[in-house]
Amino acid sequence: MLHAWAAKVRDVRAGIVYMLLSCCFFAVMAICVAFAQRDVSLDPAMTSAVRATVSAVLLVGLVRGDLRLLLGDGRPALWVRGFAGGAALLTYFYSLSSLGVGEAAFLNQTSGLWVALLAPLVVGEPTFRWVWIAGALSLTGMGLLAHPRHDAELAARLLGLSSGVAAAVAYLAIRAGGRGLRAETMIFYFSTIGAALSLVLVVVRGAGLPRAPETWGWMFGAGAFATLGQLTMTRAYLLAPAAPMAATSAAGPLIAALLGWWWLDQSPDVAGMVGMALIFLASVLLPLLSDLAASRPPAESATERSR
Repeated sequence: MLHAWAAKVRDVRAGIVYMLLSCCFFAVMAICVAFAQRDVSLDPAMTSAVRATVSAVLLVGLVRGDLRLLLGDGRPALWVRGFAGGAALLTYFYSLSSLGVGEAAFLNQTSGLWVALLAPLVVGEPTFRWVWIAGALSLTGMGLLAHPRHDAELAARLLGLSSGVAAAVAYLAIRAGGRGLRAETMIFYFSTIGAALSLVLVVVRGAGLPRAPETWGWMFGAGAFATLGQLTMTRAYLLAPAAPMAATSAAGPLIAALLGWWWLDQSPDVAGMVGMALIFLASVLLPLLSDLAASRPPAESATERSR
């Protein structure tokens, strides 16, 4: 029993390392997207399409063209991961185009709340009382952060919140049905379906191609860093329970916000900062405390104590 507990702890620690790496990669991706979208002619759907397509192409190269490794067995979890992830990508990019990098990332990070609340129903992993406290804090933070400062921002903030819900569905699909699958397979479904959804929206909106070479450079950079983020994030969710991984992922918006303030001079108002702080507290500290309580070494049996 103690050996099983020690193995679980190792998996959680490794998952945390992978998730923190993922946070760094996704934060840099967000900065690349923000720089690309300084091109006023660029539609966010085009950015999403290029980002997803670059990821798919890189994955094909990673497996040396062996599509069998990417297509997998076609189980439902792959399709759920793909469509939910594609929806999260599109709504996040549209939110990011109107809001600052940090605010959009924190709204997307509300996925951690939905993962913790839905994990018992979807994957049978317990949600402890700490998570309900975290939920109340996170909802308060969402209200402060999503409260529109300008009428034009209301839709963008709702899209940011929607990206969090869609991302949670995608992450739970990994946890529920990802056993035995390669990380590359799950990301390939997300990338190809996300690219298809984005291209449909590009056609519907009549979006044109950007002309500035630097815009293409930023979009390709976003795709490359996003691929690294997806690989490390998927590995984290395959290794460790969903709730602590969702908690650790809250470091991502914090890193993105800091980079946004540093490179882009983007800073929210006081209410927004308080909202970010509450979401960070709810997403990291309280769920991690509940996981630590659940991860205590099991008591020795009477037989073991008598030896």
